[in-house]
Amino acid sequence: MNINDQFGKRFAVGKLFRIALAAVVLSVLSACGGGGGSAGSSGSTGDSGGTGTTNNGSIQLSLVDQAGTPSNLLSGSAGLLAKAVVTNSSGGSVGPGVLVTFSLDGTIAALSATSGTALTGSDGVATMGLKAATGTGAGTLTASAVAVGTTAITKSVTFEVKAPANATPTSIKFISAVPADTSIVIKGAGGNGRSEVAILTFSVVDKTDLGISNVKVNFSIPANTPVVLGANSGFTDPAGKITVAVNSGDTPVSVAVTATVDGTAIFTKSDTVAVTTGLPSASRFSIGPEKTGVEGRNHIGVLDKVSAYLADADGGVVADGIPIVFTTDGGAIIGDEGTKATARCLTKNGSCSVTWVSQAPFRSLVTIIATTTNGTESLQQSTQIVNSASYGTITGLLSPWTFSSCVAKTFDVTVADDFGYPMPPDTAITVTGTNVTGVALPAKVSAPATVSQTGTSHSITLTPVTGCATGTGRAIIELKTPLGNTTTFAVNVIYP
Repeated sequence: MNINDQFGKRFAVGKLFRIALAAVVLSVLSACGGGGGSAGSSGSTGDSGGTGTTNNGSIQLSLVDQAGTPSNLLSGSAGLLAKAVVTNSSGGSVGPGVLVTFSLDGTIAALSATSGTALTGSDGVATMGLKAATGTGAGTLTASAVAVGTTAITKSVTFEVKAPANATPTSIKFISAVPADTSIVIKGAGGNGRSEVAILTFSVVDKTDLGISNVKVNFSIPANTPVVLGANSGFTDPAGKITVAVNSGDTPVSVAVTATVDGTAIFTKSDTVAVTTGLPSASRFSIGPEKTGVEGRNHIGVLDKVSAYLADADGGVVADGIPIVFTTDGGAIIGDEGTKATARCLTKNGSCSVTWVSQAPFRSLVTIIATTTNGTESLQQSTQIVNSASYGTITGLLSPWTFSSCVAKTFDVTVADDFGYPMPPDTAITVTGTNVTGVALPAKVSAPATVSQTGTSHSITLTPVTGCATGTGRAIIELKTPLGNTTTFAVNVIYP
């Protein structure tokens, strides 16, 4: 279908429809701000000085010194002034009364107002003082405000806290040490958790206590001190700090490092560095059981603690973490005081312990060997435990025994286990009887002072009953171990 326009031109109906639709689309785009550019843009922040702009307004942030000159350097008591200029979405001043919040990313600087807030004046400007606080380095100041609507606009600037380039050193301070306890081991004794080097840190500051960079510092120690300094001098870093290493020698010693600002009388001393703990020495290696005798010959699972003690040639305890390995010809070893499935322990304050447990092979005399190394040779020590049986013998008794004139009789006897070794410590010896009384002295078996295949000596005294009865009697001597096992012996007595 064709139609004519007022000028007599012919247009296709379909083409007219397409033109009309395009006009509608262009109208909509124009109303939405499309096509030629944006009526607004998203907020942005800069590094130092500039504008954070959104369709909610904009904020400019800058730092100036006391003379009003732009600066981002904080030094001593000379602070900076932060100026935040807040404008609305059309670029005009927001006027007075807009709250601006200032914030810092660290503690090296502080704001003049503890609240960190200020109101804009009639010119839309809010100000905040900025001063040095603790330490040196770089920081960031951020200003935030709500100029239009409810969305905050922000801007950040960076600054630096340090002494001025022409600052004069007034003091040098000892700051820290690594290790923190300033204790290092003798040269060659290092290892896991053991350091042969101490790192000392000093700081050179000006009258406002700010670190000064590029200052020469000299280090010294007393003459003939058996340590080695990593450097005799050096220059402070941008924060005014400088470090020096103290390397141990082969002799125990205590030393403090003197740090002096070059060309001045300004100096300080470090904390004392202690060089201790040499290599393990064979002559300072000992082991021993907690109990020299146990009742484990007839029992499984009886425990005894075995400890090792290790020191260097000068008597200083060795460093923590030195492994000591144990072996035994009877029973078994459980590492680290019975807490680890190993046969070793690691020294702590110069000693460590394992647990011995009774099990096959059962032996009356158990030998335990401890082995370690000082890096050049193997060190070994041994100890023994009497692994007593639960049943025993008494030699020296006479039965029957005839009382003469009603006089008590004392037998000197030897008490031993079935294998000839002492009975378990604290085995009780008691005497009961019919028509006779008795007593054993000592009444308990003591722990063996020496390890040998011998019993313990006791005396057993039998006393006739009052009036010296006629006929016969019977004395029962009992050995009762700590685990409750008993062995009994009888002595028949005869009255004349």
